[in-house]
Amino acid sequence: MSSGALMRFGAVALMWGSTYFWIKMALGGMNPTQFSLIRVAVGAAAMLAIVALTASALPRRPQVWLRLLLISFLVNALPVLLVQLVPDATGEDVGVVSVFNASVPLWALLLAPLLRQRVGGGRLAAGVLVGFVGVLLMFPPWEEIGRWFTWSSLINFVAAVAYGYALFYMVRVMRDEGMRPLVLSASQALFGVGWAALTLTWQDWGPAPTWSTEVLIALAVLGILNTAVVFTFFVRMVRDEGPVLSSTVLYLVPVVLLLGSVWLEDTPVTGLQVAGMVVAVLGVLLARWPGGSPATVDPAVASAGLTPASGDAVASAAAGEPRRRAA
Repeated sequence: MSSGALMRFGAVALMWGSTYFWIKMALGGMNPTQFSLIRVAVGAAAMLAIVALTASALPRRPQVWLRLLLISFLVNALPVLLVQLVPDATGEDVGVVSVFNASVPLWALLLAPLLRQRVGGGRLAAGVLVGFVGVLLMFPPWEEIGRWFTWSSLINFVAAVAYGYALFYMVRVMRDEGMRPLVLSASQALFGVGWAALTLTWQDWGPAPTWSTEVLIALAVLGILNTAVVFTFFVRMVRDEGPVLSSTVLYLVPVVLLLGSVWLEDTPVTGLQVAGMVVAVLGVLLARWPGGSPATVDPAVASAGLTPASGDAVASAAAGEPRRRAA
């Protein structure tokens, strides 16, 4: 892994793993509805500024924007929509959310043959499985097993599968349109403003936000760094490494979350969780060990037609970022 790729990988893991704490800071001065809209508005403004400064061009053809809209729906809007439509979809649990977010590499691995995608060999598959075992050790599903059979869990499951599929579709769009990761990220930020604005039709805006230095810093970090810069890093990883290998960064998100909880909130960590963190890191190292077959895209897919038909928040504050949520 080059130094640039390592920097992007580390930035994504650190930023997405710490999202939970930045969100808590921002919610000290505003409600979730206000936060969702203001955050993505800041991110969209930052993205447009970066696009302008780099002399990049947004797509012009409506067909391209429709494809980008599908990605935004799968990544951003679907979880929020399910929360609104599914009865009693409440009681978000950081552990449950973290496990489902971290299951994205597993779903990407399982979806690859269905989408006629070729990924790395057995070492990558082993790394994905080992890393996910580590996440399960950090947040054991056998403890309070009832919390895993709820409407919230169903929403997180559907969203994780949708996100896994969206990663493949991102690669397809960037390849077909010759699109830079920066441009794809900017489009997602713009659509994010629209999705957040739509939620105002059924959610109360509430009293005016209470601005403070902490709230402004949190919004700047989440809007500019997270929504703009770090998400662009991740999209580039998806393009360069493929959906499966790039998404293994999600195994480090709960590691950062747990370590941050110990450091910032004096949360006790069990021996099993420590073991889980070690196993998760080993899984990432195994998947990325030099000499393995790199993830590739089957050239036949370009003509075979990988379309939406072939694959197929309140939750955002819980723990991490893919899905524009936390983990």
